[in-house]
Amino acid sequence: MQNKWFSSWRQEGSNGAVNGTPEPASTKTEQDAFEVRATASPAANGFAGSTSELQAFDEIYRAAGIKGPRLGYSIGKVIEMLQNEHIRNLATETKRASLLMALDAAGVQVDEVLQDATLRQRAINSYEAIQRKHLEEYEARKAQENCAIQAEMERVSAEYAARISNNLEEVAREKDGFRKWQLKKQGEAQRISEAVALCVTPTGPKPAGDTMSAFRELANAIDPAFVNRG
Repeated sequence: MQNKWFSSWRQEGSNGAVNGTPEPASTKTEQDAFEVRATASPAANGFAGSTSELQAFDEIYRAAGIKGPRLGYSIGKVIEMLQNEHIRNLATETKRASLLMALDAAGVQVDEVLQDATLRQRAINSYEAIQRKHLEEYEARKAQENCAIQAEMERVSAEYAARISNNLEEVAREKDGFRKWQLKKQGEAQRISEAVALCVTPTGPKPAGDTMSAFRELANAIDPAFVNRG
């Protein structure tokens, strides 16, 4: 994936600041301008949509227009040399002397290697700055989405809570109405029992509250055959 913001590297390269030539001090302001351009408009520069889309370093260098320096002695080549088993365990000063000797033998100026390192460091720093800005904007958008989701969730929750409350109130009203009816029913039953008791003549001692006996007596007063059927 080629990032458009790296095109500015090629323009700066035409001013003599590309690999192989030491960067003049006057290009300091150009570097600052490049960094501003690199981070100015992330939405138009093809950023990574996720960490899986982040570019590898070689892709970043290639997109920045960084070419291999003269004779191939890039900073990457120097790093590879320093990892050689014959050098990596040497003391620092001995390691430095060996490296400088190897560069001199190859006809490579140290400034060329340093210039290559500077360009690559600037490239990955600028890429990091843009991706960080992109990530911050992405986080901000998701935070806004989360706020909207939270507000919607609270609205729906309040709506359903109101419906639940209404249901509970309706049930409470029904229960209250049923309890009032039960009280009335008890009064009605009491009046019926009292009326029945007055409609029959006691024939002997009966258990208190024997409603069925009272009904039989009432029925016998109306139809004596009823008792015989029982």
